[in-house]
Amino acid sequence: MDIVLASKSPRRRELMARVATHFHVFPVDVDESAIPEIDPVRFAVRAAVLKTKVAAESFPSSIIIGADTVVALGRRILGKPAGREEARAMLKLLSGQRHRVITGLAFYRKDEDRLLTGYELTYVTFRPLSDEMIETYLDQDDYLDKAGAYAVQDVGDAFVRRLKGDYDNVVGFPAKKVATLLARFADPPLTLEVKDLNFPGNFGVAAAGGRKVLIPDAVPGDTVRVQVVGETRGILRAEILRLEKPSPERAEARCPHFGTCGGCLFQNVNYENQLELKRRYLERVLETGGVVEPGRAEVRPVTPSADVYYYRNKMEFAFAERWGELVIGLRERGDPARKSRGRTVAVSQCPIFSPSVDEIFPVVLEFAREEGLSPHNTRTKRGALRHLVLREGKRTGDLMALLVTVPLEGVDFMPLALRLAAVLPRLKSFYHVSNRRVSDTVGFEEARLLYGSPSIEEKLGGLTFRIRPQAFFQTNTAAAEALYGKIAELAGIGAEGRVLGLYCGSGAIELSLARTVRQVTGVDLLPENIRSAEENAAVNGITNASFIHGTVEDFLDTPSGEPPEALILDPPRPGLTPKARKSILALDVPKIVYVSCNPEALARDLKGFLARGYRVETIVPFDFFPHTPHLETLAILAR
Repeated sequence: MDIVLASKSPRRRELMARVATHFHVFPVDVDESAIPEIDPVRFAVRAAVLKTKVAAESFPSSIIIGADTVVALGRRILGKPAGREEARAMLKLLSGQRHRVITGLAFYRKDEDRLLTGYELTYVTFRPLSDEMIETYLDQDDYLDKAGAYAVQDVGDAFVRRLKGDYDNVVGFPAKKVATLLARFADPPLTLEVKDLNFPGNFGVAAAGGRKVLIPDAVPGDTVRVQVVGETRGILRAEILRLEKPSPERAEARCPHFGTCGGCLFQNVNYENQLELKRRYLERVLETGGVVEPGRAEVRPVTPSADVYYYRNKMEFAFAERWGELVIGLRERGDPARKSRGRTVAVSQCPIFSPSVDEIFPVVLEFAREEGLSPHNTRTKRGALRHLVLREGKRTGDLMALLVTVPLEGVDFMPLALRLAAVLPRLKSFYHVSNRRVSDTVGFEEARLLYGSPSIEEKLGGLTFRIRPQAFFQTNTAAAEALYGKIAELAGIGAEGRVLGLYCGSGAIELSLARTVRQVTGVDLLPENIRSAEENAAVNGITNASFIHGTVEDFLDTPSGEPPEALILDPPRPGLTPKARKSILALDVPKIVYVSCNPEALARDLKGFLARGYRVETIVPFDFFPHTPHLETLAILAR
């Protein structure tokens, strides 16, 4: 390999000798002030890329290696000081603080138009530095070409209390990481045709040399030029160098956070193909589970969502700290080749939820900074802010905000509620919720209404639903309306029929059916759901619906007179417990309507019903969650 190190640093030259015995050095100067990035990692990588592009003009057929090191204190980038005064200011900033040393890396070959990037990150904690220590070091006059105004090999333990990560990275060149990336870059690129997605995952699937290759951001039908960048359990992971021929299934992602945020996985796949991917996945799971026979048309096409964007009526956002700055966002996108660390990706908008995010987040973040509030860390137990939950009536426009923190004293959140109401007059409800749970989930130990009404309203199927903070309500209003209408159409329940709804939530299905049958009864474990169901029955003047608080298992253990003509099952994601399934079968109900959000649990439970004499009349999937692998499935069973 003909390798060129695009650097004038003698330290990088020395460390590069550990990576390769033969290489050229080509000093380059670039104008880093022209790089628009404010994120330290992206800035360092962009600077490294810029250096390689400059050197490649002189060495177009060589592998150019570029590196750029920055010191970051929070989001503040400390580069090379212009003089002693700036160097002194940098060292005072770093005194007693933990900072990050980031080296951006780039590998480029111009004649093949190939680029591979990466970075190394090391955490350095300084001791408190006295003025005398700083001036003595500056007197050595060896700081001008050092990021952060120091060389770790010179200051040593006198300045550094703790160093976590690669020491060579702090020197300015992470030799081990460079060797790893260089070995990957040296492998010739591949041109592959993407055959599938690892559904329900989000990576394109191709094959090379009889081995499976996962390619992020690839779509079935793409022809891509890729570089293999890793391997996990025999599966290769590659990154796209160039999209040679785009697939007809490919779409333009609408959200700027797509690809890093885990809220969506398939915005780069056109919607019709998303539906077909989901249908095939559901059919495959049901066939494997022995519920349907291959080739039989029992699974209908997926009923599309009426709204492909801005369809969610509820989102749970998380608070986090990114490079020293408070942010609100969603969990990062999963990667089958790497273990997820559960980090939060900062978002400024959310096209699957609501445009209101653009106005709400800045107000909440400004208030939190004014009050000195930081995100809660479940490991260290430090920090106060946990989640921001937003609920929106898609038909009414009503908005509810719930700020979830650890139990706090001395912080008045009423000014925040008033600020939000001034920006968004449709804010009808603001709660402060306390949650001391160890797990990183939204908990409701205490919910205090600080502003507005205790609930917001939503319209569905001609009914009005009041939605309280903890009550369950399907996340896609329009899709839920289509599902409930299909239940009424296909279930075949007569006007004199009695319906029993298990896992009824806030009773939306039961109340929708109550207008056409004699009697409905709903059962749910959460008292908040039962209170909500009873309230909504009263709001809509429905008198033939009753709701019972308790577990499904306990309810079915108690004889309750005549069995119903139809049973509605809408269990949580794990599906039915063995005890619940056994008790349901004992009821000997002629008609079962099963609504599921989990194809695997649905297949398992349906197989149990089939073994006891039920037959599947129809299976109708509904897309409640466009751009994600999730779907809702309606199964009608009869004896």
